Amino acid sequence: MMRRIFRRAHDEEGQVLLIVALLTTVLLGMVAMTVDVGLFAHERGHLQDAADAAALAGAQLLPDNPAQAKADALTYAAANDSSMTATVTFRCIVGDRDQNGQPDSGDIGVVCNPGANGAWTCSGGRCVSLCVPSEGDVCNSMVVDTNKDVPFIFARAIKISSANTGDIQAVACRGDCGGAPSGPIDVVLIMDRTSSMSSSDVTNARNAADSILQVYDPNLQWVGLGLLGPSNTGSTCTGSNSPANGLAANSSQYDNTTVAKWVPVGLSGVGAPVNEAYLNSDGTLNTNSLLVKAIRCFDTSSTGTNLSTPVKMAKQYLLAHGRPGVKKGIILETDGNPNYNGAGNANDFTCQASVNEAQAAKTAGIEIFTIGFGLAGTDLCPDSSGAYNGRTATRVLADMATASDDNGCTSAENSDGDNFFCLPRTSQLTGIFQTVAGALAPGSHLVSLP
Repeated sequence: MMRRIFRRAHDEEGQVLLIVALLTTVLLGMVAMTVDVGLFAHERGHLQDAADAAALAGAQLLPDNPAQAKADALTYAAANDSSMTATVTFRCIVGDRDQNGQPDSGDIGVVCNPGANGAWTCSGGRCVSLCVPSEGDVCNSMVVDTNKDVPFIFARAIKISSANTGDIQAVACRGDCGGAPSGPIDVVLIMDRTSSMSSSDVTNARNAADSILQVYDPNLQWVGLGLLGPSNTGSTCTGSNSPANGLAANSSQYDNTTVAKWVPVGLSGVGAPVNEAYLNSDGTLNTNSLLVKAIRCFDTSSTGTNLSTPVKMAKQYLLAHGRPGVKKGIILETDGNPNYNGAGNANDFTCQASVNEAQAAKTAGIEIFTIGFGLAGTDLCPDSSGAYNGRTATRVLADMATASDDNGCTSAENSDGDNFFCLPRTSQLTGIFQTVAGALAPGSHLVSLP
């Protein structure tokens, strides 16, 4: 009897040990699922953060210094995760604003340029192409690809020592990259409304100015309006455009010291000096905005073409009323060289004076874009002596712009990646204005590839 009792107890003990062993395996599996899967998710998220930081750091130096951009990206990657191995490549990302499946031609060569070998993929209003700086391509975006093996702790008990995160990618772009600018900007548009501008020219100029407002966000980008030829501060627009300023002053009212005469509508936007949203919530133009009204009603000036004073006044206005620490810009559009007709100080109506005032603005940290509209090679500076005697208007506009070259209004002018543009008297002005609006956008930001 005792032997049977001991034998039964021994059998039950073996069964208990077997059950304990099985439960221990299940318990370890559950711990592995809880701890190691959590560890895996944490490491994958950390790796994505490291890739994002690396891409953002590198993209800050695009398009000017791709070699250093790559080096900085790899340095940031190692600093955030010493065990990660990253691969860096470059892209050109531009707009497809009309969503026709083709890149916006005005962006290519301005925003970036993948060269003759560019192959575009378009989706969601953007287009992307592989970009190779060593081949002379101009790239505005950086792609960081990475993956890593995550070692497990408890899962080793069930013969699973690690798992790979899979491919992780981060894409950062410098500028707007075909989309809406994401950074704050304070910018003054200076529009030509001199007597050489025909009614169709003025219409094209109005449409181009409106197009910038529709690219921007009044919560981020503040926009003011400057005009060639001073405005009459004693009278305003009438009808539906009342009470906007922008009607031209006559010769007896000429003034080269009053900022409000040259910037008739100050910086406009939410919280701006002119605290009005120039867009409605649905993205359409706000016809109650003084800025929109002024663009619709400014008239032609007959006081000559003075390029120096409006730049000087725009600079003064931006420095006095722009936001501290926010990028500032001037976009100047004109159809000709300086031209004095008796109103004002003749010394203001020279190419040298124009370049001097532009240089002063650039020295103050303001980025300048210039747009020649219908310029001809015969448009010469009026300077009777000095560096600009006998020089063309295109040369002057290139020198006024930030870091730009004069290609003589050839087809290369709008694809050389600088801040000077030139085009004939057509509606293409709108596309150039939109491109410039995007090019002013500061900083790098994460994007998704089309």
